[in-house]
Amino acid sequence: MREMDKVKLYYNTIKDLTPIQITYQIKQRVFKNQKRRTWNTVQGITVPEWQQIQIFIPELDENEIYLGRFNTEAMLMNNIELLHEKHALAWDNSIMSHLWSFNLHYLEYLIPLAIKYKQSCNKNYLRKWIEIMSFWLQKAENSHDFFEPYTISMRIPNILICMEVLRNELNETSLEQEIYKSIYKQYKYLTVNQEQALLANHYLENLKTIVISSLVFNELDIYHKYFDLFLRQLDEQILPDGLHFERSLMYHKMVLEGIFRVLKVLRSTGHALDAEKLISSINSMADILERLERGFDRIPLFNDAGNNVSKGTASLLAAARTYCGWKKTDINLNTEYLYSGYCRFDHINCSLIFDCGEIGPRYMGGHSHNDCMSFELAVNGKILFTNSGTGQYQGNMRSFFRSTAAHNTIMIDHREQSELWGEHRVGRRIKDVKIFADKKTLVGYFRSYYGDRFCRKLRWEENILYIIDEFICYDNRAHIARQFFHLMPEYKYKKMGAKVIVQNFIGRSVAEVTVPKATDFLIHTHGILTTYAGDFGEYRKKEVLEIQTLFKRRTKVCVEIKIIGE
Repeated sequence: MREMDKVKLYYNTIKDLTPIQITYQIKQRVFKNQKRRTWNTVQGITVPEWQQIQIFIPELDENEIYLGRFNTEAMLMNNIELLHEKHALAWDNSIMSHLWSFNLHYLEYLIPLAIKYKQSCNKNYLRKWIEIMSFWLQKAENSHDFFEPYTISMRIPNILICMEVLRNELNETSLEQEIYKSIYKQYKYLTVNQEQALLANHYLENLKTIVISSLVFNELDIYHKYFDLFLRQLDEQILPDGLHFERSLMYHKMVLEGIFRVLKVLRSTGHALDAEKLISSINSMADILERLERGFDRIPLFNDAGNNVSKGTASLLAAARTYCGWKKTDINLNTEYLYSGYCRFDHINCSLIFDCGEIGPRYMGGHSHNDCMSFELAVNGKILFTNSGTGQYQGNMRSFFRSTAAHNTIMIDHREQSELWGEHRVGRRIKDVKIFADKKTLVGYFRSYYGDRFCRKLRWEENILYIIDEFICYDNRAHIARQFFHLMPEYKYKKMGAKVIVQNFIGRSVAEVTVPKATDFLIHTHGILTTYAGDFGEYRKKEVLEIQTLFKRRTKVCVEIKIIGE
């Protein structure tokens, strides 16, 4: 990259940041080695003044699907498997991916170990829990990731959940005292090290944990200050339609869980009136979560998302019913919930989610993908057309998962929609994003950062989905209009004349795609484009139909998808 191009890239990335982000970004670079020194100045406590808080939520923490993510038997052998990656237990290992190391320091895997003990009364699980926790207390500070504010923000609630589950076993033991001393020190460290260079979900998680910790140790002056900040961030980060403003359903669920934890702690410490201030946020987030995921057998893969990170939708909705009196409603998403850019588009036995919104808040696009005007389609509750997912945050596959071609959307030549770069950076981005909807039709518009203009219209007629795409670019050169249709790994394409048949694993036809005349098409069965990651760290192969149309200035391409059914 030329030096001038690099300058432009950095300028276009920085210009959307807030002043406080820029200030803290500079501080991070100037004082990059300050974290460990700051930690060493934090004073611990001899006897923590903590209350018998309640943070454990059975609907979330005892959910069988959630617990099934963690191999407790492998833990007994000191092997930790997270995000489909397994390593021997060590706190600073160069062969770990950075994301895996973060998850290691969350200590979330201690929750299923504690619950396994409570359910089975097998003391092997308790002994291993004590062993891992003791090992962490002695050695974890040797790892740089130990000091990350985000890992602290995720870790403290996880430890507190375990302490509640094992309260009888650990009560008045020396280990209990050591754990609470460590929690207090982490909490105090966090009060002077929030992630205001990033803001968004990271900052909200910081505030959540400070609020919880201040109540654990009954430091009400800190509580009042940070609970007010927490409420302000909820007002900013929860959009009017209830979706978290980073427009990732995975992070939406993680934020929702965090609000539940604060709610439970508030009620258990006598702050019922403050707890009531969270009910409307929880219920609106539960509403849009239920409506967007209804009819889908896993999390829709828009922006950064995976099935093995956040709690499941069913368990979150169960918690909303139990603690907030939430009830399912039947508002039509096609006309009611357009603020975030997501539309629900149901027809007979088909459920379709369409994305035509901004890539995220202007000052934080790190979890954004080039997926404007992409869709996912499920038939009879089983996903047929999918986006590619998010397999990793670091590594050579990261740019693919964020790319336009990794989604069921459109592009011209090899021009991306927005200028996504690095692991979590955004330069220039899409503009003029608009969406219109009625009961039978969705229409989306946007302009890419190159200046190309796009329009996509989706329309149902009987059992046929019509996808009409319009491409506009303002020069007289020849271009290729490209449309991508990614299948779930359980399906495959088969060419039959002018049609492309979608078959299931036993060879039964479930859909027909009619390819327009005067177009070329490719069925990709190999290469990076065929990578699918419904979970972080798990990679499977899928087939991708790419339709290519040669044009100058403007063209319109209509693709028909006829649903036959399973």
